[in-house]
Amino acid sequence: MSRILSVEDLHVSFDTYAGEVKAVRGVSLYVDEGEVLAIVGESGCGKSVTAQTLMRLNPEPPARIPHGEIDLCGHDIVNATDKEMRAIRGNNVAMIFQDPMTCLNPTMQVGKQLVEAIRLHQKMSADGAAKEAIGLLELVRIPNAAQRAKQYPHEFSGGMRQRVMIAMALSCKPQLLIADEPTTALDVTIQAQIMDLLADIQKQTNTAIILITHDLGVVASLANRVAVMYAGKIVETGSVEDIFYRHSHPYALALLNSLPKPDTARSEKLISIPGTPPDLLAPPKGCPFASRCNYAMKVCKGNMPPYFQVGEGHKAACWLLHKDCPASAKEAFNRG
Repeated sequence: MSRILSVEDLHVSFDTYAGEVKAVRGVSLYVDEGEVLAIVGESGCGKSVTAQTLMRLNPEPPARIPHGEIDLCGHDIVNATDKEMRAIRGNNVAMIFQDPMTCLNPTMQVGKQLVEAIRLHQKMSADGAAKEAIGLLELVRIPNAAQRAKQYPHEFSGGMRQRVMIAMALSCKPQLLIADEPTTALDVTIQAQIMDLLADIQKQTNTAIILITHDLGVVASLANRVAVMYAGKIVETGSVEDIFYRHSHPYALALLNSLPKPDTARSEKLISIPGTPPDLLAPPKGCPFASRCNYAMKVCKGNMPPYFQVGEGHKAACWLLHKDCPASAKEAFNRG
């Protein structure tokens, strides 16, 4: 199995009038061929900034990459020129964005938009590109694809527009597909359909996928591995089973506890995470989750925890995993 993406110690900052916003702080991750990696966390934790940096979509300035390496299919993304990035986008990596209505041209038929994307990256005749576009619409389960290709985005429902965006992302057969909260604007039933569609396409094409989401509930059926992100850092990473059943970071536990449970009595309130994420204009010296953590110790607030190996492919950055951590603190967390 070949490695599609390797990210090492990535830092991304935004220079603003108020100062430097350290949006991503030392992220390291990888994705192998045919694998699905989910990056989960609250809004503002750096998920989308990380994803957009992989394609160099953040406007530079104000965005900049002070440190880090990104190897995507053998390409050095950090040092790539604009011309090189135009060739890499689409051919090697593509993205499905959150809101399809703002990403589709309202004045063009959806078929023509697909043809334009195909011909931009592939040497194909207009007729060949038109047939390919219809085939892509059929792949994403849009009925009467030939007729619907002649329609405009406003004639499609939200779920159908998202299917068009998936078709457009797949138009150049990328090795890596980034899905940035692709179901955010959709109702629950359509969310399930889109996630099933992504799962089927991944099996058919063996495309590697990075799924960006704040909802752990959509992860279980699609992802192979999960990276839990908080305040610009990955605090825990492991397989889906590791994160759901052997989680070792209090933030992962808090996210899981905040999910609605089908067997919960109606009178019981949903559990929320108290407090707010830290200000990344002045990130904390210690663990970024310490001020909101029920298990925080004195060491947490003054010292950033290193990664501790929990199991094969499973690691977490939490002082509770240190060999000298009091047994009472570990027991309290295990009960949580």
